[in-house]
Amino acid sequence: MRFPPLLVLALLSCIWGTSFLFTKVTVEEVPPLTLVEGRLLLAGAVLLLLMRRLGLSLSLTPRLWAAITFMGLVNNVIPFTLITWGQQHIDSSLAAILNSTMPLFTVVIAPLWIKESLTGERAAGVLIGFAGVFVLLGADLGAIAESSTLGQLAIIGASLGYATGTVFARRYLQERPPVVFAASQMVVASALLLPVALAVDTPFDLRVSAKAALAWTALGVLSSGLAYIIFFWLIQRIAAIQFSLIAYLIPLVAVFLGWLVLDERLGADSFGGLALIVLGVFIVNGTWRALLRRLRPAAVVRDNSGSSDG
Repeated sequence: MRFPPLLVLALLSCIWGTSFLFTKVTVEEVPPLTLVEGRLLLAGAVLLLLMRRLGLSLSLTPRLWAAITFMGLVNNVIPFTLITWGQQHIDSSLAAILNSTMPLFTVVIAPLWIKESLTGERAAGVLIGFAGVFVLLGADLGAIAESSTLGQLAIIGASLGYATGTVFARRYLQERPPVVFAASQMVVASALLLPVALAVDTPFDLRVSAKAALAWTALGVLSSGLAYIIFFWLIQRIAAIQFSLIAYLIPLVAVFLGWLVLDERLGADSFGGLALIVLGVFIVNGTWRALLRRLRPAAVVRDNSGSSDG
């Protein structure tokens, strides 16, 4: 991957890494569906204003609107809701670690839509990564109905949604400026969720503190608005599996913020699970081969210089 996309990918990792902190703070005062709906509405409003400033419009073909509707469902409504609900029952750090399984799902789903085959090496990485998931779930699997276990499974379900959205966007959403796709996706997603949030949460008498309101605003403007412009910009320039490198960085940002701001502490099983997931993603992306190729020329130079000295 060239430097500009890699730098932008790191920026997106930081933005999405902070979203787990913002969600944890907000969901203590705001019901999950209302939280997600507010996040989507705010993001959609900001993106529409930006589009107007740039002189762009939402004039998409029926085929693209259908694709955007699917994206709004699998890449916003479902994963946002699952993560928000899950974080009511587990720490933000653990949620971020479990969400880093997204690349493992990506490599399994990718062959269905795009030319990224599931090789033996990638299959081995997937198995190692999901071994890390079982380490994280641990004894909780014996109490599947417990809220903490269901919270963890909800985050894993969100990762599957994100992976589906990433591969789908790479295959079908390449023909418009990133801000157009980001804005249309947020508008459609908020329209899909609005009647459900009003019916289930009845949020009309909601009272929110300044801290939660600020975190909620950051979720909409940064983690959804700005982040999805960056998402579509990247997905138009790099492969879906390259994009999944983001899984290395998001949990690091989220774990650090969880420790610094929320006083969260991870056990040995959490670090062991994270290590296995990162190793699985490392293998899936062929990162070890890229490192070997970079190191080999330096080794050859040292060998040649040594032989000439003799």
